Amino acid sequence: MKVLVAGCGSIGQRHVGNLIDSDRIHEIILYTQNRDCVKELDDKGKICFTPSLDGVTADFAVVANETCKHIDTAIQLAEKGLHLFIEKPLSHNFDGIDALREAVEKKGIKTFVGYNLRFLKAMEYIKERLSGGILGNLYFVKIEVGQYLPFWRKNRDYRESYSSSAERGGGVALDLSHELDYMRYLFGDPLRWKVFRTRTGELDIDAEDMFEGLYLYEEKFICNVHMDYLQKDATRTLRIKGSKGELFCDFLMGELTVSAGNARTVIKDAFIFDINKTYRDEMDHFMDIVEKGTEPAVTLEDGIAVLKLIKDS
Repeated sequence: MKVLVAGCGSIGQRHVGNLIDSDRIHEIILYTQNRDCVKELDDKGKICFTPSLDGVTADFAVVANETCKHIDTAIQLAEKGLHLFIEKPLSHNFDGIDALREAVEKKGIKTFVGYNLRFLKAMEYIKERLSGGILGNLYFVKIEVGQYLPFWRKNRDYRESYSSSAERGGGVALDLSHELDYMRYLFGDPLRWKVFRTRTGELDIDAEDMFEGLYLYEEKFICNVHMDYLQKDATRTLRIKGSKGELFCDFLMGELTVSAGNARTVIKDAFIFDINKTYRDEMDHFMDIVEKGTEPAVTLEDGIAVLKLIKDS
């Protein structure tokens, strides 16, 4: 297959590297102003550059440019008939989303949003345990993720990154919106919610660096989602408390504990916490969609739903 990749920042580079390694890809057309972004990759003769999206043909496209450009780029490519892998988040606001929805429906475009944590084996395990009712009736859920923004991208001033700019689609709620997507994956859609977004002033940015969301579910349990750019000791955890027990997962330490009744199971298996594999798996999943016409695990509507959860209900 032939693929167009729009954008070559850190996530774009990751996708390009995985596409180079895929036997299913014979040509990668890269649309970027930064041609040096792949200079350290052995492209195996697969990469070529295009100065414009006009006239480009491919089997599918990966939209991995700045968040604020996702929708306009996706509409342009959908109108050309290219199936779309759109990196998360879908956008920084709702402008143009109806036009994108109309374009993909009119052209029969398969659209996937890149929330790769759905492909983490630990996440699949948690969903299976919850579906089996191991924790009984849920009481509360605590989801937390925090990472110090200046530590994110080596050899680059964090103040120059899109993450620091609200206008360009930055801010912790959008950057770390994986947590909101996996909340929906595990528990479905909440009934109503209240969110708080703030810029503490600790960082020299104009986007919010802390987010707190409270989500009430029909089953009467509450999920609290915390995200921040401030914690120098990075954290990504999930705690679920129910009538029959508790589940705690530390995604960065690679440890999952389930306590139910008199039984306590501790899982430390590097395979189920392999984040790098999730990026390969989601791309393989999308290529299956393109080749076989199957449905995406994360749809355009899923991407829209996450954007709604960032604002008050």
